[in-house]
Formats: sequence, C-alpha cells, structure tokens
Amino acid sequence: MKMLSDLPPPFINDAGKIQNLVELPQFEGFRGVSIIDSKAGSKRSSHWHRTDSHYLYVLSGEMHYVEQRFGSETIVKFTVREGEMVHTGPCVLHWTSFPVDTRLISVSRLSRQHEEHERDLVRVDWIDEDPT
Repeated sequence: MKMLSDLPPPFINDAGKIQNLVELPQFEGFRGVSIIDSKAGSKRSSHWHRTDSHYLYVLSGEMHYVEQRFGSETIVKFTVREGEMVHTGPCVLHWTSFPVDTRLISVSRLSRQHEEHERDLVRVDWIDEDPT
C-alpha cells in the first residue's frame, strides 16, 4: 500500500527551483489551500471525511501520520518529512501528531471554511496515543 504521494520532478534553472505539488487531472476541482502550523507535541485530525480528500505537504518539521481504511483492520503509520507529501482520500480514518514545530500546506477538494469542513468530517476519539 503506497501512502506518500509521488511528487513530479522539480524544474530547476539559474533562477531556482519550482516544485509542482498538485497537477491536473489527478486533483481536478480543488477548492481549498491552507497553511497549517502545528506546535511540537500537538495532535490533529482523528477524523474521516465523507467526500473530501486532501494532500498534506510538509514545508518544515515533520508529521507522524496514521491511517486506517474503512473495512480494514490494518493501521498504517509513517513519518512525513520536509519536502514530502501524503494523500488522504474520503472514508479514510486518519490522525496526526507533531514531534517538532511543523508547517504544512493542505490542498483539499472541498473548501476549508470551517462550517463546510465540519459538515464533511466525522470526528472520532484519538485511537493511538503514540502514532509512531
């Protein structure tokens, strides 16, 4: 099971580097792009989305990511480091923790306006106290 999303090769020239994160048609129709800052020792997520999906790209720091797909008893855990990205589809329970201060970009299919985001997700109790 592949968890980390493959990034296309960057374009590099004398001016610097361009790293495309999300290209059509793989993520057509996205409506939300957010920067999320998480403090060291914090936990986020612990929910699943009814229809939404998102990419999480770590700009700095690192994120411990855990997911469990519906219908599976398997829990998958891994660390997403600076310059890496993970995709979470709909109906995938996921939760995250941050061992260090971390900044990431979230690119989602649905809007991240609070009310719309809350309507699409189902919160669950924290499943694993140590997601690493």
